[in-house]
Amino acid sequence: MPATRCGAGSRSLYIPLYDHLHDHIGTPMLQAIRTRAGSIIVKVLFGLLIISFGFWGIYTRSDYFQGHSPETVIATVGDDNIRADDLQRVLQPTLERLRAQLGGAIDQQQIKQFGVVDNLLAQLIDRDLLDQEAARLRLEASDEVIRSAIYDNPAFRGPDGRFDRGLFNQVLIMNRLTEDQLIARLHRDLPRADLLQAITTGVTLPRPIVETLYRYRGEKRLADIVGFPVASVKDVGQPSDADLAKFYEAHPDLFRAPEYRAFTVGSLAPEDVVKPGNIPENKVREEYEQRKDEFETPEQRDVQQILSPSEEKAKEAAAALDAGKDWKEVATTIAKQDPESIDLGMMKRQDLPQQLAEVVFELPLNRPTDPIKTPLGWHILRVVKIEPAATQSFEQAKPQIQAELAQQEGIDKLEKLGNKVDDALAGGMPLADAAAKFGLKLATVAAADSNGADPDGKPVALPAGKEEMLKTAFSTEQGDTSRVAQTQDGAIFALHVDKVTPPQVRPLAEVRDKAVAAWQAEHKRETVTKQAEELAAAVKPDVPLAKVAADKKLSVTPSPPLSRDAQNAAPAPAALVSKLFAAKKGDVVTATDASGAYVAQLKEVQVPENPSDDVVSGLTQQLAGEARSDVAGAFTEALKRRYPVDIKRDALDRMF
Repeated sequence: MPATRCGAGSRSLYIPLYDHLHDHIGTPMLQAIRTRAGSIIVKVLFGLLIISFGFWGIYTRSDYFQGHSPETVIATVGDDNIRADDLQRVLQPTLERLRAQLGGAIDQQQIKQFGVVDNLLAQLIDRDLLDQEAARLRLEASDEVIRSAIYDNPAFRGPDGRFDRGLFNQVLIMNRLTEDQLIARLHRDLPRADLLQAITTGVTLPRPIVETLYRYRGEKRLADIVGFPVASVKDVGQPSDADLAKFYEAHPDLFRAPEYRAFTVGSLAPEDVVKPGNIPENKVREEYEQRKDEFETPEQRDVQQILSPSEEKAKEAAAALDAGKDWKEVATTIAKQDPESIDLGMMKRQDLPQQLAEVVFELPLNRPTDPIKTPLGWHILRVVKIEPAATQSFEQAKPQIQAELAQQEGIDKLEKLGNKVDDALAGGMPLADAAAKFGLKLATVAAADSNGADPDGKPVALPAGKEEMLKTAFSTEQGDTSRVAQTQDGAIFALHVDKVTPPQVRPLAEVRDKAVAAWQAEHKRETVTKQAEELAAAVKPDVPLAKVAADKKLSVTPSPPLSRDAQNAAPAPAALVSKLFAAKKGDVVTATDASGAYVAQLKEVQVPENPSDDVVSGLTQQLAGEARSDVAGAFTEALKRRYPVDIKRDALDRMF
C-alpha cells in the first residue's frame, strides 16, 4: 500500500464509542484521512505544535538519573520501548517550573507523589500509540506539506503578510529548536495530527445534553443585597503591644521575607561569538537571492472615500465634487459621513475588496471614481498619493541579512559550545573553570528573590535572559550547577547556586507599621462581618430583608440578573454569587471578601426557555472540544488492544 501524504489537521480527539472500535480502525479511517489531506488546517495545528514545544522540550544531559541508566525501559507500547531518558526529558522541565513556582520546595520524589510522573508517562504512551497507528496506516508528511505548514503559519508572517525569516528564527530560539529539529518534529507530528483529525470528524453532542447545559449556564438569579463596606468602619483604634504581638505570631505569612538565592552565572550571547561583519558577502548575497521576494514592497496608494448609504446621495456628492466642492466638506455635509472614516490611508491591493481594488489601482491621482456599489453602501474613491512597488537593493538589505545570519550562526555555534560546556560541567568541572576554558562571561548575584529583586526591593543586574536565569536559579539546589540552558534570544548560560536563604519571618520591630495596618484591617473586617450576621439573623419568613434593612435605615440594592460566572459584579461579589446559586428562593445568605461583608435574600430564579436551533448549533460547537477530549481516552484505550502497554513499575520506582 503506498504511503498516504498527509497535511496538518486539528489535534482534537473525538470518535464514536463503538465496542468494536479496535476491529474497525483501518480502511474507513484511512479514507477519511485521504479526503482531508487536500484541505489541511495548518493554522490551528501549527499553533498547537508551537505550544507543545515547551512540553516535549530539548534535552541534552543525562545526569539527573539516580543510579539507573537512561536506557532503562520503563514501559513498552507494542514493539516500542519508552526509556527512562524519554520520561526524564519531559519530567525535568516540569520539575523546574514547579520548583520556580514553589520556591524550590519540591523534589522528584514529591513530584511522583503528586501524580505528575504517572500523568507524563501516560502522555508519552498515548503519543506512542498514535504514532504507531499512523505508521501502520503509512501516513507521511511530505517535504512540500512541511514547507507549506511553515510558510502558511501566521506566527511566522511579518507586517506585510509574508513569511518572515527573522521572525521564524526568533520562534525557533524561543522554543530552543533548530530548523532541522523543527522539520523532523513536523514529520512526526503532522501524521499523528491527521490521524486525530480523521477520527474526530463528524461527532456532535446530543441535543438534550446541549439544552440542559444551556439552561444551567443561562440561569439567572435576582436578590436584594445589603452591603457593609470595610471602608465604612472609620476607626478601630490602635492595638496594645500584647495584641499586636499576638496578631504578629498568628499571621507569620504576612511578614515573611521571600526566599533569596545567591548565584554565579556564566553566559554567552550570539553577538559575542559572531559579528554581522564576519558573515562573508557571498553568503549574504546568496541569502538575498533566495529571499528576494521578502524585500519586495508592492505598490501602495493613499486612498480617500466618500461612503453614502443611498445611490441618490452618492450621485449628489459626485455632482458636488465635479462642481469643485471640497472633498471632506462633501463627505460630511452631503453623505453625512464620520470624518474619521474618510481617509483610508496607505492601502495595498490586497487590503481592499477586489471590486474596489480593481478600480483604485487603475485610478489616476486625485480623480474621483463614479459611485460604486458594495454591500457596505455607495463609494466614491480617489487616490491622493502613490508609492510604486519597490525592491530593496542588495546593499539596502545587506545589514538586515547580515544581522540575521550572524544571529543564526551564533546560535548554532552556541548550541555546539553549550554541549561541550554541559559535558564539562557534568564531568565535575567547576563553573568558573568552565567559563575560563570556553570563554563564558561570569557574573555574580549576591541575593535575588524569584522576581529578580534584592532584599531592598531593587532589581538585580543579570546579563541576559533574566526570566530564564531566575527560573533556573530557583530550580537548582544549593551547591549545584545547572545544566546549560538557552534564552529566548539564543544566549546560553549555566549557573551555580552559591547560597539559599530560606523564607523567614521578619522581626516585629522591622515590620511594626505593616503589622498595625494589618491588625486594623482585620478588625474592620470582623466588625462588618458581625454587622452582616446580625442583620441576616433578624430576617424571618414573614419579615424580608428589605423590611429589616429599612427599619435599620440601611440601603438595599436589588441586584441585576446574576449569572453563575459573575465575577465581582456590583453589588454582588463572586463569593456572594456562588452562595446565591446554592440557595433556594427566600433563603438569606452572607459572604465576606476583602472589601466588605454582604447579606442577600434570593428573590427570583430565572431559568431560560428552550434554546433556538441557532443557539443549539453554536453551543454544540463550543462544547465539541470538551466532548472530543473525553473520547480521546476511548480511542487510545482501543489502540492498547492493538499495541499492548506494559508499565515497568519496578524500573519506574527505581528512578525516584
